[in-house]
Parts: sequence; C-alpha cells; structure tokens
Amino acid sequence: MMTLSNFPEKIELDDVFDCGLISLMTKSLVTPESFYLTGYETISFKRTREFALETVLASVIPFEKDLLIVSNNIDDLRLQRLCTYHGVSSSIIKKPQTLEDWEEFKQKAANYRLYSHVLVSCDVNDAGDMEQLMEITTLVDNMKIGLIVHCRRKPMALKQVSNLNVDYMICNGTNSDISSVVLARRSRLVQTEGNARDSRMDLYNYWQSTLYGRNSYIEPMAI
Repeated sequence: MMTLSNFPEKIELDDVFDCGLISLMTKSLVTPESFYLTGYETISFKRTREFALETVLASVIPFEKDLLIVSNNIDDLRLQRLCTYHGVSSSIIKKPQTLEDWEEFKQKAANYRLYSHVLVSCDVNDAGDMEQLMEITTLVDNMKIGLIVHCRRKPMALKQVSNLNVDYMICNGTNSDISSVVLARRSRLVQTEGNARDSRMDLYNYWQSTLYGRNSYIEPMAI
C-alpha cells in the first residue's frame, strides 16, 4: 500500500531525538526527557517533510470540520489531493496581499464553526511571509481556529511558535538527509486520539510510540 507521498505502508519513526533541530529552535541544549516542559512534543520521521505534512492532515482535522488552506501557488493542487485522498474537506483561499484579499480572508475565516484549522506554508527567512503569518495568526486566534504551519526551509524558533500560538509545525529534520519533524502543541495533540483517517498516518499513535521508545510516558496536561 502506498500513500500519496509515495512511501510504503511500513513507516519508520526516527527513534533518535533531533537534538540538532531543537537546538536550532531553542538556541540551547534540551534533552528529550525535559522538552515536554515547553508545552510541545516532537515526532520525528525517517521520511520527507511531505510525508510528515500528510500525516498531520490525516490526523488532526476533526471529521465534522474543514481545513482552510492559504494558497502559496506552489503545491496547492497537491494539498487538495492529499485532503481528498484522506477524506478531509478543504477550501483554498488566495494568500492575502491587498486590502481586498484581507477582507476576503476575514469573511472566510469568520465561519469558524466550519473550519478547525488554517494551513499556512511559509519561509521563515522571508520577512514578508512572517509578517503575513503574524497577521493571519491574529485573525484565526480571535476566532479560535487552530494554526498549522508548513515550513519550506528552516523551522521557526520555538519562541515564535509559542507566541503565534501555532498548534502544529512541520519542517525538515537534521538527523539525516531524509528526515522530518512535526512539532505539536501537547494540549492539542492529546485531542487527536482516534481521529486519524488512516492507521498508517496516525500522528497520535506515532507520538505514543515515540514516548514508549524513550520510556518516558507522561500523563496529558493542559497548557
């Protein structure tokens, strides 16, 4: 069985904590046993960033809710295919550039009862991307819509992730040439149990396997 990311059914979790990535995000040395104190968890894969993104899409959107995708004009069609493949209802809206675009985005996001999350792809090296992300965050946070950030290059700093109230960040890993990491807000991650559309793309189960692998199961806590 193949996924749309073109990987076989057997998925390898990366059982090595990506200390390089965490150091890059936090500018300090953080051990696997203490990282949960930040309020976030990491799930590392020996797979590309596209696989990690597909796993998030298949796992975190409630069955009765939709996903709002902010267009990046790069992989919009692929994102829609992923959502369709996993039975996730989605809508794409143009990336806000003008005042008219922002008004359209506000009207779309105002239907907060329909959308559970907004997906934004960004390059943290691009000041314009980050400025737009901050504006989008302000809007969706007020409407209690979750935020998924897909980092096309390097990851956001952990302080940025926290300040922008990001629920899930997907980025490349540093453990190998082919690796990826999902950074998940712990209080949101515990709510995804049993929510996956596909047992092979179950973020919650992968997280539990990661905890089991490092022998450090922690009771869920609100943050």
